[in-house]
Amino acid sequence: MLNEPVAQTRCGPQDAREFLSLCRTVRSELSTGRYRHVLGVARTAERLARHYGASSRKVRVAALIHDISRAWPAQQLLDFMAARNLAVSDEERRMPVLLHARVGAQRAHDEFGVDDAEVLSAIEHHTIAQTGMSDVGKILYIADSIEPSRTFPGRAALEAAAFRSLDEGMLACIESSLEHLKNSSVTAAPGTLALYDQLAARREART
Repeated sequence: MLNEPVAQTRCGPQDAREFLSLCRTVRSELSTGRYRHVLGVARTAERLARHYGASSRKVRVAALIHDISRAWPAQQLLDFMAARNLAVSDEERRMPVLLHARVGAQRAHDEFGVDDAEVLSAIEHHTIAQTGMSDVGKILYIADSIEPSRTFPGRAALEAAAFRSLDEGMLACIESSLEHLKNSSVTAAPGTLALYDQLAARREART
């Protein structure tokens, strides 16, 4: 009915006190360098959110939490998944560090009360992109790739692409990631390849 209250999802801290508490928790779990990266991702994500009219609050929270479990050793990540009866793929067993994204999303829900689907999905897929990502998810993925402490050749070109369009930025970042994986003799995830093909097809259709 029209007069019924609309249920609100919780995308993170509700006030300045909760936000500062989240920052302290994240800071306590990360090295100085990793925390600097997280802040860089948050600032870059907010710039992109303002540029594209996305929720600055959602991208800020997703950025702050996205690497919260990045420093966990492999066994701790695997134990976390096992304790919750969460499936682990063969690829994740070979490279447990990939699990830090899924673990981070689960912790965002369990420990910080985040139940906003866009925020949780953005955290879960910030390392391995997938088709169907929302603008919040795309922004986090791109920001994680181009934040200022990243000093690899071509970073500025990726940033320029990201501010031309989200799809162009995603395609450029994925291309860069695929090249890195190829040079490291690592097979790209099927979901990332599917998104790459989708974005490349859209680019081809526009030309």
